[in-house]
Amino acid sequence: MVGFNEETEMLIEQLVRGHRQLDVISIFGMLGLGKTTLAKKFYDHEAISNRFDIRLWCCSSQSYNNRALLFELLGHICEIDDFIKEKSDDELAEKLYRYLKGKRYLIVEDDVWSPNAWDDIERPFPDDNKGSRIILTTRLESIATYAMINSSPHHLRLFTEEESWMLLKEKVFKEDNYYPQQLEDIGKQIATKCGGLPLAIVLVAGVLANNDKEVIHWQQVRERLKLKMQGCMDIVESSYQHLPVHLQNCFLYFGSFLEGEKVPVQKLIRLWIAENFVEASSTTLKSLEMVAMDYLMDLIRSNLVMVANINSSGELKAVYIHDVIHEFSLRKAKVGNFLLRINDRL
Repeated sequence: MVGFNEETEMLIEQLVRGHRQLDVISIFGMLGLGKTTLAKKFYDHEAISNRFDIRLWCCSSQSYNNRALLFELLGHICEIDDFIKEKSDDELAEKLYRYLKGKRYLIVEDDVWSPNAWDDIERPFPDDNKGSRIILTTRLESIATYAMINSSPHHLRLFTEEESWMLLKEKVFKEDNYYPQQLEDIGKQIATKCGGLPLAIVLVAGVLANNDKEVIHWQQVRERLKLKMQGCMDIVESSYQHLPVHLQNCFLYFGSFLEGEKVPVQKLIRLWIAENFVEASSTTLKSLEMVAMDYLMDLIRSNLVMVANINSSGELKAVYIHDVIHEFSLRKAKVGNFLLRINDRL
């Protein structure tokens, strides 16, 4: 992961050392800064995962639902069968509390929006002086401060110009250490125009990576980006306009799902096919399902859609879109009443 090296070292120190009592590591900042990405880096970090007996992850979001969060957390440790579903919220919280009792645990609470949500979320978490930790991400400094126990909240900053160029270069050229030197100056100008916002950089990289790596093309991309960015929506618009029409419809369909929702791949493919978004290939014998999967992979390569879950066999199981991109899809879908037409048939 490019950027935040000093911050990463400091936060890892707080996670693996520090107080023995339960502590909250809060990360706050504006949309698109990479709060969730940073939390995921800690969650998957080998030294951190080896330290904790159990790790759990849940996403709160604006459409907060305590019962759904309890099911999401319990889903990491047991099957959510009909017997579990019949339990009250208090019984679910008690079951989670008893499971965590006596263990050193790490829990990520992603995208918390309100003090009430935090109060409900933290209730089942015991403090046994085992060095357990909660990583909380939020856009609101007030929530980060409200949840503080020992460690001060961490305000995630914008990328420096150098970090912006490093991230753009990494995303465009992947593992290839070589890149045409004639693209460096124009590449740095494009990275700077993204205003230090990692999400914007990643989206622009998706446009650059999927087109000819020529100076003239990169100059065209640079000119489309308004000076210092009027907002991340400009970047999403640029990525959207580079999609072929059949992918634009598939992308806009994500606006029919909830913000932050992890969408099962097979469900998404069935819905796309039902809406006649998927065209049979005239050059191959691929089924509609296979063509739809190709569409989805194209959207993932464009960095507009992100992978949420892959099973042990490497099969893609669920996807999601960033909150900024979700907001864009909703706005764009209002043109021509796209979602109204979709919802009429749901």
